[in-house]
Amino acid sequence: MVLLLSYGLLAATPAPGAWPKATLRPVEVGVVADLNLVLLSGFATRDATLRQKSSGQVKAEFSFEVDRPFNRATGEPVSDLFLVDVWEDLGRWAVDNIKEGTRMLVIGTLNKESYSTRGGREHLTIVKAKYIQPLDKALLDSNISVDELKRDCWSGGLLQSAISLVQDALAEGKDASSNDCAQ
Repeated sequence: MVLLLSYGLLAATPAPGAWPKATLRPVEVGVVADLNLVLLSGFATRDATLRQKSSGQVKAEFSFEVDRPFNRATGEPVSDLFLVDVWEDLGRWAVDNIKEGTRMLVIGTLNKESYSTRGGREHLTIVKAKYIQPLDKALLDSNISVDELKRDCWSGGLLQSAISLVQDALAEGKDASSNDCAQ
């Protein structure tokens, strides 16, 4: 997080020739942070399990698979596997509602965790879910070209189409999980 400071003059109009000597003071104008946002659609590869942390917080975990819209040259499907952490009330909701095979939209942040092993330190990137919505079907539709998705650089139009699919899914939404978020 970065604290944004702006320097304002104490005197509204300095005397002629006094500009370099005008007194400056920091004025806080707001807090700015970079955006860490990840949006995934796919399905759970195992049931969500609940753990009580030593701090008393409750955390659910499940693994989540995202199929890519193409196959390897061998014809084998390509997918990515993620570990998802879900905290507190949303975590309790996850344990009750996320079972192996559940298709869903997960929105959250990417977080890096590290832990010690006998061989040294291991690092793991996880998804910290902030919002989960069950889906009846895969999110992608025929309006988005698979060839465009394979490209190394996406056009603004492709991104707008993808965002539109997410907006439609949220509007249809069975967003039961959001009811568990404190406002």
